[in-house]
Amino acid sequence: MQSVSFERAASFYDATRGYGPGSAERIRDAIVARTEATAHTRFLELGVGTGRIALPFLEAGFSYAGVDLAQPMLDVLLEKARGWPRLPMLVIGDVLRLPFAAGSFDTILAVHLLHLVADWRATLREARRVLRPRGAHLLLAGDAGAEEWDGADAASLPPPVQAQRAWKSILNDLGLSGHEGQPGARPHDPAVREALEELGASVELLELAEYERLPLSARDVVRGYGQRIYSSDWARPDELHGAAMAHIERWLAEQCPDPDTSYTLKGRFRALLARWE
Repeated sequence: MQSVSFERAASFYDATRGYGPGSAERIRDAIVARTEATAHTRFLELGVGTGRIALPFLEAGFSYAGVDLAQPMLDVLLEKARGWPRLPMLVIGDVLRLPFAAGSFDTILAVHLLHLVADWRATLREARRVLRPRGAHLLLAGDAGAEEWDGADAASLPPPVQAQRAWKSILNDLGLSGHEGQPGARPHDPAVREALEELGASVELLELAEYERLPLSARDVVRGYGQRIYSSDWARPDELHGAAMAHIERWLAEQCPDPDTSYTLKGRFRALLARWE
């Protein structure tokens, strides 16, 4: 299975994955504090995309490079950074074969990436190769939030979360995992920690920062599933996706208590931080 490219998502990624005001800066500050970054730290982001994580680092004047499979995603990033005094070094490339010399960076960030790559173990090895031998960090991160509602009574959930839970239940009833076409692993998988330790790292699971999502209604959630804005929906056969959509649209019409009010949901930026002392 190939790595997943987000070329098709460039036009809507920021509108559907963006953070609320101040959230990206809180995430940056937490990363800087945990990695003890200085003005001399050389950052590399794997899967840099449209710069959701990168832009606050650039605004703060850090040396920042990024690699991504999708040129359209990088084009969006460059447009947002147009006119800035310091631009990132951006490269079209595969994280399985990073186009950088050994020891080029101090800290590597990979956010919402590892589950999308064809060989996550090779990705970790490549990241280790281009990090300096000692005093280096690799941060594998993602957004945690919706799972906090697991076990809660459905009626107590905000309607957008009810929609997400209903979708998961529908996919499960259809015999689908909800992660079709995603070949890699997630940072919280025990195998990822084990692989990093085999590479000589000390590893720590961290809750780095709280953030706010962009306002979202239950209808927005369902519309997003219909438009296949999430990579977990891209590889699903059309017939099965259509069947799932028929169920979720029926749920929205008949069971959702408030389909159109927008809610600002909170989440937590969770990371597996590997250190080589």
